[in-house]
Amino acid sequence: MKTNFKKLATYFFAGTFSLAVFTACDSTQNATNEAANETEEAMEDAGNELEEVSNNWEAEQEEWETKLNDKIGQLEQDMESATGEAKAEYQEEIDGLKIELDNIKNSTAASWADIKEGVNESFNNLEREAEEVENEIEN
Repeated sequence: MKTNFKKLATYFFAGTFSLAVFTACDSTQNATNEAANETEEAMEDAGNELEEVSNNWEAEQEEWETKLNDKIGQLEQDMESATGEAKAEYQEEIDGLKIELDNIKNSTAASWADIKEGVNESFNNLEREAEEVENEIEN
């Protein structure tokens, strides 16, 4: 009877130990699976966010192209009535804006921020020059 009790106790402890080991391994595997799922979800979120930024960038790019084309058209109309030095200045401004327009058309998402800053600076310079001309005319 003692032998059977020893065997039974050995089986019980071995079974309990095996169960504990398998549970621990399974828990580790579950944690690994959860971490992998979280990583996959984070990657999907990042992909969606990147796609949204890309869509916004493209829409913004089109908007800026339209604004530049409108400004170039306005300057070309103003240039028609200008003479001499003023006409040359208009042409210079138009040429600069056309370069900016080409930059916008050839831009990538990565370069968009720099290009947008350059175009913004060009617009600000044009506005400043227009104000100076208006002030000179008034005085």
